[in-house]
Amino acid sequence: MMAEQNTSLIDQSVIQDLVQRTASLLDQEDLDAWVALFHAHATYEIAAYSTELRRTTVWWKADRPLLERQLKAIRDHVRDPASRLHVVGPAVVTFENDRASAQSAFALYRTAPGGETSLYMVGRYEDVLARHSNRWLYVEHKVAVQTRVLEAFTHLPI
Repeated sequence: MMAEQNTSLIDQSVIQDLVQRTASLLDQEDLDAWVALFHAHATYEIAAYSTELRRTTVWWKADRPLLERQLKAIRDHVRDPASRLHVVGPAVVTFENDRASAQSAFALYRTAPGGETSLYMVGRYEDVLARHSNRWLYVEHKVAVQTRVLEAFTHLPI
Protein backbone atom coordinates (compact mmCIF):
# COMPACT_ATOMS: atom_id res chain seq x y z
CA MET A 1 0.00 0.00 0.00
CA MET A 2 2.79 2.46 0.94
CA ALA A 3 4.77 1.68 -2.26
CA GLU A 4 1.62 2.26 -4.33
CA GLN A 5 1.04 5.64 -2.64
CA ASN A 6 4.67 6.63 -3.22
CA THR A 7 4.41 5.69 -6.89
CA SER A 8 1.22 7.71 -7.18
CA LEU A 9 2.87 10.75 -5.56
CA ILE A 10 5.89 10.42 -7.83
CA ASP A 11 3.69 10.12 -10.92
CA GLN A 12 1.61 13.09 -9.78
CA SER A 13 4.78 15.15 -9.38
CA VAL A 14 6.05 14.05 -12.80
CA ILE A 15 2.73 15.04 -14.42
CA GLN A 16 2.72 18.40 -12.60
CA ASP A 17 6.21 19.01 -13.98
CA LEU A 18 5.09 17.96 -17.47
CA VAL A 19 2.21 20.45 -17.43
CA GLN A 20 4.54 23.27 -16.30
CA ARG A 21 7.22 22.29 -18.83
CA THR A 22 4.60 22.27 -21.59
CA ALA A 23 3.78 25.92 -20.87
CA SER A 24 7.44 26.90 -20.56
CA LEU A 25 8.29 25.35 -23.93
CA LEU A 26 5.48 27.33 -25.56
CA ASP A 27 6.77 30.53 -23.91
CA GLN A 28 10.18 29.80 -25.41
CA GLU A 29 8.59 28.85 -28.75
CA ASP A 30 10.46 25.55 -28.64
CA LEU A 31 7.78 23.83 -30.70
CA ASP A 32 9.84 20.72 -31.51
CA ALA A 33 10.37 19.97 -27.81
CA TRP A 34 6.70 20.81 -27.12
CA VAL A 35 5.33 18.35 -29.68
CA ALA A 36 7.78 15.69 -28.43
CA LEU A 37 5.65 15.59 -25.25
CA PHE A 38 2.82 14.05 -27.30
CA HIS A 39 2.27 10.34 -27.90
CA ALA A 40 2.51 9.32 -31.59
CA HIS A 41 -1.30 9.01 -31.75
CA ALA A 42 -2.13 12.04 -29.59
CA THR A 43 -4.56 14.83 -30.43
CA TYR A 44 -4.33 18.55 -29.71
CA GLU A 45 -7.46 20.69 -29.54
CA ILE A 46 -8.45 24.26 -28.77
CA ALA A 47 -12.17 24.71 -28.12
CA ALA A 48 -14.48 27.32 -26.64
CA TYR A 49 -18.11 27.31 -25.59
CA SER A 50 -20.10 29.77 -27.68
CA THR A 51 -22.98 31.33 -25.78
CA GLU A 52 -24.43 32.59 -29.08
CA LEU A 53 -24.42 29.13 -30.70
CA ARG A 54 -25.01 27.33 -27.39
CA ARG A 55 -22.39 24.74 -28.18
CA THR A 56 -18.67 24.14 -28.04
CA THR A 57 -16.79 25.23 -31.14
CA VAL A 58 -13.43 23.76 -32.06
CA TRP A 59 -10.82 26.31 -33.18
CA TRP A 60 -7.97 23.90 -33.87
CA LYS A 61 -7.82 20.11 -33.80
CA ALA A 62 -4.94 17.98 -35.04
CA ASP A 63 -3.34 14.61 -34.48
CA ARG A 64 0.40 14.58 -33.91
CA PRO A 65 1.49 14.07 -37.55
CA LEU A 66 -0.73 16.96 -38.72
CA LEU A 67 0.37 19.09 -35.77
CA GLU A 68 4.04 18.55 -36.66
CA ARG A 69 3.40 19.69 -40.26
CA GLN A 70 1.41 22.72 -39.08
CA LEU A 71 4.11 23.75 -36.60
CA LYS A 72 6.84 23.55 -39.28
CA ALA A 73 4.75 25.87 -41.47
CA ILE A 74 4.36 28.48 -38.69
CA ARG A 75 7.86 29.75 -39.31
CA ASP A 76 6.77 30.79 -42.84
CA HIS A 77 3.77 32.87 -41.71
CA VAL A 78 3.49 36.50 -40.74
CA ARG A 79 2.68 36.33 -37.05
CA ASP A 80 2.13 38.28 -33.90
CA PRO A 81 5.56 39.62 -32.76
CA ALA A 82 4.54 39.67 -29.09
CA SER A 83 6.06 37.36 -26.49
CA ARG A 84 3.84 35.20 -24.33
CA LEU A 85 3.93 33.98 -20.75
CA HIS A 86 1.77 31.15 -19.43
CA VAL A 87 0.85 31.03 -15.75
CA VAL A 88 -0.50 27.57 -14.96
CA GLY A 89 -2.08 26.47 -11.71
CA PRO A 90 -1.42 23.08 -10.14
CA ALA A 91 -3.04 20.22 -12.02
CA VAL A 92 -5.71 18.07 -10.44
CA VAL A 93 -4.49 14.59 -11.39
CA THR A 94 -6.40 11.30 -11.29
CA PHE A 95 -5.07 7.88 -12.26
CA GLU A 96 -6.50 4.77 -13.82
CA ASN A 97 -3.93 2.06 -14.54
CA ASP A 98 -1.27 3.51 -16.87
CA ARG A 99 -3.42 6.52 -17.78
CA ALA A 100 -3.94 9.80 -16.02
CA SER A 101 -6.23 12.78 -16.37
CA ALA A 102 -5.00 16.24 -15.46
CA GLN A 103 -6.92 19.49 -15.32
CA SER A 104 -5.25 22.81 -14.71
CA ALA A 105 -6.30 26.42 -15.05
CA PHE A 106 -4.11 28.82 -17.01
CA ALA A 107 -3.73 32.49 -17.82
CA LEU A 108 -1.77 33.57 -20.87
CA TYR A 109 -0.20 37.03 -20.92
CA ARG A 110 0.97 38.80 -24.07
CA THR A 111 3.74 41.41 -24.11
CA ALA A 112 3.86 43.58 -27.23
CA PRO A 113 7.21 44.69 -28.70
CA GLY A 114 6.72 48.12 -27.06
CA GLY A 115 6.61 46.51 -23.60
CA GLU A 116 2.86 46.67 -22.88
CA THR A 117 1.63 43.50 -21.16
CA SER A 118 -2.00 42.40 -21.11
CA LEU A 119 -3.99 39.33 -20.23
CA TYR A 120 -4.51 37.53 -23.54
CA MET A 121 -6.51 34.43 -22.64
CA VAL A 122 -7.72 32.27 -19.75
CA GLY A 123 -8.95 28.73 -19.72
CA ARG A 124 -8.26 25.22 -18.61
CA TYR A 125 -6.06 22.41 -19.86
CA GLU A 126 -7.99 19.14 -19.93
CA ASP A 127 -5.40 16.44 -20.49
CA VAL A 128 -5.30 12.69 -20.84
CA LEU A 129 -1.84 11.16 -20.47
CA ALA A 130 -0.45 7.68 -20.86
CA ARG A 131 2.70 6.07 -19.59
CA HIS A 132 4.77 5.04 -22.60
CA SER A 133 8.28 3.57 -22.25
CA ASN A 134 8.39 4.73 -18.63
CA ARG A 135 7.46 8.35 -19.34
CA TRP A 136 4.16 10.21 -19.31
CA LEU A 137 3.02 11.62 -22.67
CA TYR A 138 -0.08 13.47 -23.81
CA VAL A 139 -2.72 11.33 -25.47
CA GLU A 140 -5.16 14.26 -25.54
CA HIS A 141 -4.16 17.85 -24.85
CA LYS A 142 -7.30 19.97 -24.91
CA VAL A 143 -7.28 23.69 -24.33
CA ALA A 144 -10.75 24.75 -23.16
CA VAL A 145 -10.65 28.54 -23.52
CA GLN A 146 -12.99 30.98 -21.83
CA THR A 147 -11.68 34.01 -23.70
CA ARG A 148 -13.28 34.23 -27.11
CA VAL A 149 -12.32 37.76 -28.18
CA LEU A 150 -8.60 37.99 -28.82
CA GLU A 151 -6.50 41.14 -29.16
CA ALA A 152 -4.35 39.54 -31.86
CA PHE A 153 -4.61 36.18 -33.56
CA THR A 154 -1.86 33.64 -32.96
CA HIS A 155 -0.70 30.74 -35.09
CA LEU A 156 1.04 29.28 -32.04
CA PRO A 157 -0.45 26.62 -29.79
CA ILE A 158 -1.86 27.80 -26.48
